[in-house]
Amino acid sequence: MGEFEEHFDKREVGLGNCARPYGSPCQHEHACIRCPMLQVNPKMLSRLAELEKDLLMRRKRAQAEQWLGEIEGIDLTLTFLRSKRSDAARTRREPVHLGLPLSRAEGD
Repeated sequence: MGEFEEHFDKREVGLGNCARPYGSPCQHEHACIRCPMLQVNPKMLSRLAELEKDLLMRRKRAQAEQWLGEIEGIDLTLTFLRSKRSDAARTRREPVHLGLPLSRAEGD
């Protein structure tokens, strides 16, 4: 398999697809939820809910320990997560039946 094809085979990640261009490096190194190139698959909305729950638990601990940097990082991740969830939910729609097209002669 060529390098070009391999690039696109590696674009599928746990939450959806990585849309970064061919030949570009990954700047987020396994922090996909913060990456603007992540396209979340609507089927993974339940996984996003699990991740949010985990982040909220981690935030609560960070508050108790007064880890201000950790709180800031978690808040940023939560912002990205909620935005991606909103985007994925918008794309999750039922198909619309448009019917069969009619020729102009039939439609008159």
